[in-house]
Amino acid sequence: MSSTEKKIAAVLVVALVALVVVYFTIGSGSEGRAGPAMPSGGMGGTGAGFPEVEAMGPEDAKVKIVALVPIVNPCHAATVAALKKVYEDNPEDIHLTLIDFFGPDSGEWKQNLGVSCATVEINGQRTFDLKGRTVTFQKQEGMTYQPTDLHTVIEGELAKAG
Repeated sequence: MSSTEKKIAAVLVVALVALVVVYFTIGSGSEGRAGPAMPSGGMGGTGAGFPEVEAMGPEDAKVKIVALVPIVNPCHAATVAALKKVYEDNPEDIHLTLIDFFGPDSGEWKQNLGVSCATVEINGQRTFDLKGRTVTFQKQEGMTYQPTDLHTVIEGELAKAG
């Protein structure tokens, strides 16, 4: 390895360490506010302007959605946007709970849902049949589902509920 390559490697290592420090420094804040439909730890903040848990809609809604996703990760941005859009279109019929996968209370949510990866549950289910295609709302969007599948499934669940 040439001296130039060593210098570049050293700069990259320092930058990576700095990013890790910033991530954990920003992500460690918690405001400890209580709210509905949450584990006992309450609602905190990631420190980056995003709530750790965000619950919207009536708790007795026709469709209940629980989304445990890394909210600030761009790999899940379309999923979060799709969920918020379908909620905005049906605010009286949907109860949506968004949980930050890396938030302080996420361990309790992961344990309660029995998952170790990003997951969206709709009325307690995460696997659905869409015209002969099995869709599982887990992992990263584009792997086992497309964000547009969320709209299709949720609209179907709303229709079933009447």
